[in-house]
Amino acid sequence: MSQFICPNCEYVYDEDKGDPREGWPAGTPFAEVDPDWTCPDCGVREQVDFVPIEEFEHNDQDGKIASAENRAAARGAETRNLKEQK
Repeated sequence: MSQFICPNCEYVYDEDKGDPREGWPAGTPFAEVDPDWTCPDCGVREQVDFVPIEEFEHNDQDGKIASAENRAAARGAETRNLKEQK
């Protein structure tokens, strides 16, 4: 099972453990967590903003927002750059 991290406060949702306090029993896949669910530690981020822990680089306390939309835009820019290099 996987782990997902809040890019704001670094709370980790572990699918093996779930988060029973939040209503997600052990073994609940992250994809089944309500998309409107906010981070239980900081309350700032929604489920869609969480990052797979292996992709996490740094939190966004430096003012650079690491939202799902910005990550998707960055991946698109990386893809365009790779195509241009060919």
